[in-house]
Amino acid sequence: MSETTTAPDPSTGGARGSRRQDTGRRSRSGPPAAWVWPVLVVVVTAAYTAIPYVITGWFYQRGDTAAQFAPTWWHLGELVRGGQWPVWLDPQSWAGGNYVAEALFGTYNPLNVLVWVGVSLGPDLALSTYLVKATVMVLLALGTYLLARDYDGAPAPSAAVAIALPFSGFTLFWDAGSWPSGLMAFAYAPWVWLTFRRALRGVGSPFWAFLAGLLAVLNGNPYGTLAVIIVGAALIIEGVVMRAWGGVARLVLVGIAVAAFLPLVYLPLLESSDLAVRSTGALFENSGKLRPTAGDLLAASSPLHVPPIRAITGPMMVPATFLAWFVLPLLPWLRFDVVRRRAKEFVGLGLITLAYLAMTLGPSKLWLFRWPLRVIEYFYLGVLVVFAVLLSQGLARSTMRPRLVGTGLIVVALGWLTWSQDPEALRRAAVGTAAVGALTVVALVAHLVVRRTALVSLVAIGGVGAVLAMQVAVFGENASSRVWHVPGDVSALQQDFAGYDGRVMQFADLKPLQNKGQIAKLERQWDTYLPGSMYHPAGVQAVNNYTGMGFLPFTRAFCMEYDGLTQACGYRNLWKVGGSGQPPLADLMKLDTIVVQPKLADGVAPGEDWTQESADDKVVVLRHDGEQPWPGSELSWTSDGIEVAAAATRGALHQSVDVASAEDGGELIFSMLAWPGWSAELDGQPLSVTRTDVGLLTVTLPAGASGTVDLTYRPPGFTVGLLGAAVGLLLGLGLAAAGLLSRRRRRQRERPWTTPADKPLEPRDDVTSVSSEGPAQVNDR
Repeated sequence: MSETTTAPDPSTGGARGSRRQDTGRRSRSGPPAAWVWPVLVVVVTAAYTAIPYVITGWFYQRGDTAAQFAPTWWHLGELVRGGQWPVWLDPQSWAGGNYVAEALFGTYNPLNVLVWVGVSLGPDLALSTYLVKATVMVLLALGTYLLARDYDGAPAPSAAVAIALPFSGFTLFWDAGSWPSGLMAFAYAPWVWLTFRRALRGVGSPFWAFLAGLLAVLNGNPYGTLAVIIVGAALIIEGVVMRAWGGVARLVLVGIAVAAFLPLVYLPLLESSDLAVRSTGALFENSGKLRPTAGDLLAASSPLHVPPIRAITGPMMVPATFLAWFVLPLLPWLRFDVVRRRAKEFVGLGLITLAYLAMTLGPSKLWLFRWPLRVIEYFYLGVLVVFAVLLSQGLARSTMRPRLVGTGLIVVALGWLTWSQDPEALRRAAVGTAAVGALTVVALVAHLVVRRTALVSLVAIGGVGAVLAMQVAVFGENASSRVWHVPGDVSALQQDFAGYDGRVMQFADLKPLQNKGQIAKLERQWDTYLPGSMYHPAGVQAVNNYTGMGFLPFTRAFCMEYDGLTQACGYRNLWKVGGSGQPPLADLMKLDTIVVQPKLADGVAPGEDWTQESADDKVVVLRHDGEQPWPGSELSWTSDGIEVAAAATRGALHQSVDVASAEDGGELIFSMLAWPGWSAELDGQPLSVTRTDVGLLTVTLPAGASGTVDLTYRPPGFTVGLLGAAVGLLLGLGLAAAGLLSRRRRRQRERPWTTPADKPLEPRDDVTSVSSEGPAQVNDR
């Protein structure tokens, strides 16, 4: 029998044709139940996520996770539990509090809300964050398994690639280690792809495609939205090629329904972009940061290969371009003829994979999308789906000598690439190459001796765990991402910082310790100072917060970085007078406590209403004397001649001021940032809302004004966003109704007739020919 006509290995479950040929044998031998493999995917993936957590408890607490996501999730959960949802803006978090404009927290995503509440209920941030990430990684694996199965991948190979994907280099070390928003966005990708493809083929209700796409968009991360666009466009092209016009129409309607929610999610970001740090710079640029090259992909099966990529803190220190140990070594044994037979059916798969490959090798910045290494995992998703389909055909057994030589050369090449990148790390290269070589030998023995491709898949799955343990043992945490090692015990944090009363502002420059890798010294700072948004779980109302977008006038005035840390110029500027007749900025912001490093306070005299409560060689603490003006309100200053009868905070996003008189008009300054979206009215008449030089919100009163000033916030473009969401929801519900109607009609057509002779046989409408050369494909699986 020729190579192109060899029957697929029955043990794999094979393609559709091989499943039919082997039905009798499988039923007699008692095949595993359909749920066994997906359950295996869930259990094994969950178990593997624990390996990094056990080996190094800080693995999942690098970079933005520690300084931004974990404490902000805790804070958002507290706000939701207090009855505030949706959480658009928290004025008390200052530059880091514009959550709806930041977008990546997924303000409107109900699954994100569950994450917030869950984290806020946990006693330890590190443990809670790990559990969230482990859950997301399991969902990513399960979605990948179902996607591979939808392309007729057999259960065992589909399980192997599904378990491997969450532990590929970038997904593990960067998304899971540092960037949970990216991990969540990626986890939606296989589900979007699966449901979109089923909608194209008329399998199940198109409502599920709408729901998956909607959740991906509502997650707020632009890479999730990009996945919806790329997957949807590619599958529409596939539908056109296959002339599946009904499926194309369904998918277009799904896309319109999902796209209708985009203004709700992204208009606040666009309207606030002029104030954001990321608005600076070219629209397209190539700095080389987190940008792989084609050569970096050649070592995708070498678990200890570190590509020469510029990372966040310097050169890349982890195997960021690693895919899976078994993909490249098994290439010579795969049967590629299935790709030719099912070429039309693979149009979408090919376009999606190639599109992400192009972006992976693209410039460092494409508009909103920075650092192309972030999309390598989407490219790898397509590669692994193709691999699962190929492995499901069974590994080849003919011409074994050339195949063995090919595999041997690939393993040697992987070792060479790993060593040549870092010749001083010979031992590391040798260990990694030996591990891949040994696992490959075991896999080929399973194929050539036992002759069961399912066993090859189990070897691949076991090897994923072994390689993962080796990688974590060698590299530990991702040293390419920022180290924090902040405390996670919420109760201990609140106890340690209980003395920081009222509104607190911190001035501390801890970057030298971080940049020099002086971790022990850095950890000793956390009993006095905290980075990012860590003051939230500590129970402190702090000005300092992590912000991914920034508020340029404010952060520049206080020499404040995105992580809330500051430099000496920030503390000096705090005592400058805000404007003519105004008090120092510390008083305009209605600060109660100031915490500052002695080296930053040296030579700077605080304002007259401030007392030094304590000072030592580690920290200086200042307290505001007396009561703040207009207590219970954010109003902090008025122009001469304005008489205020009362001022109060009516809600989280509502300030009220009763103006008795303002003969010459003037300004009201509030101790909040003037984010776009704030509006003011005087007894129903609109007032001008502007900002000071440092960004404090200012309301201008006309001459002779009197009455009640109401200052409220709504996200920019909220009305347009709501209208779009309403249209999208109605269209989504229409898709659900159409799906139910279609299902009812299908059941009526399939209902058995009492008298067979009464009904002539008709061709089944759920069987379509995908190509003149390939087998028929049954929609209801």
